[in-house]
Amino acid sequence: MTETEQRRHFQRIKSLSNDKFWRYMNVLHTRAYTKAENHYQEAMDIVLTPKQKAAVVAKANEIRELWDGMPSITLDATEDAEMRELGV
Repeated sequence: MTETEQRRHFQRIKSLSNDKFWRYMNVLHTRAYTKAENHYQEAMDIVLTPKQKAAVVAKANEIRELWDGMPSITLDATEDAEMRELGV
């Protein structure tokens, strides 16, 4: 992204209402979480057996859902509609 593109994006973000800003942040955090999940899945594919990987994934889902109270969401459902609505 060029410096000009960065400035335009920053100006769009600054123009959002409080509600739209926080919804935008939720989209960005969902993207980051999904990318992190992809990274650890790829790492487990390399290092762990399929049985070990399944156990780690199950425990990670338990921690996310039960301990942190973050239910599963899909990136498609979040990103497409939210980003269009926010104009970003």
